[in-house]
Amino acid sequence: MKKDTNDKILAIIHSDKSKFLLLKTNPKTMKVNHWYVVTGGVKEGESFEKAIAREVEEETKLKIIEIIPTSTFWDYEWPKNSKIIKHEKAFLVKVKHANPKITAHEHLGWKWLNKKDFLDQIYWYGE
Repeated sequence: MKKDTNDKILAIIHSDKSKFLLLKTNPKTMKVNHWYVVTGGVKEGESFEKAIAREVEEETKLKIIEIIPTSTFWDYEWPKNSKIIKHEKAFLVKVKHANPKITAHEHLGWKWLNKKDFLDQIYWYGE
């Protein structure tokens, strides 16, 4: 099994019906209790785009139509006070609209929202 790097991905999932997906995190395994998007680590030797495809498949089982890079990225220390710097890139991921198949290990629920409600309800870390 390939190990994670310090690179991370964030996938803003947008359906072909103009809806955005939020996932309810499982606080028992994810250490947070928020509505958020698909995130994950980039494995050794894996591109950001391959990591996006893998994470969206693992966490939602949705059919990807297109992966669109953005110019948005963050560098941050995680865990806090660890001196480990993570580099996270955001992507817009267009998918075929369907009910995602989530695993209770990571997520407790999901919802498709219009853009305004998505932006109002997503938890932005650092708020």
